Formats: sequence, structure tokens, C-alpha cells
Amino acid sequence: MTEFEDKLLDIISKVLLLDKDEITDDLRRKDFEPWDSMAHLILVSEIESEFDMFFEDEEVVELWTVGDIKRVLASKLSS
Repeated sequence: MTEFEDKLLDIISKVLLLDKDEITDDLRRKDFEPWDSMAHLILVSEIESEFDMFFEDEEVVELWTVGDIKRVLASKLSS
């Protein structure tokens, strides 16, 4: 696991109150009740703060799974 993934899992774990080993790339907002709209905004805000970057509004609404978050964040950090 990379440092980037470890930091991201820490944030997701903290916001969604999950153990890190319960978090998979397939974890989906609509299938996980605690990941409601407020938790989503907190999650986005925490990620932006930790990684010193910004998600566009269109990107925020397209983040449906942990895998989506990893993909978009990785592309932003590599550019």
C-alpha cells in the first residue's frame, strides 16, 4: 500500500467510522447508509485538505465508490 492510499484510507475510515480493513475499492455510496450526502461532503473536504488539492463540482458528484476517489485523486496528484 502506498503512502497516498494509506492516508486516503485513514480519512475514509475516520469519516465513515469503518476499520481500514473493511474499506474496498467497491464500497459504494448508495449501498452504504452511513455514506450520506453530509458524510460525502466531509469526506471530500478532508481529502482536499490532506492532499492540498481541489475537486471540481462535477467530480464531487461523480465520486460513487472508493475506487472512483482513488482514481480521480491519483490523476489530480500526478498532474
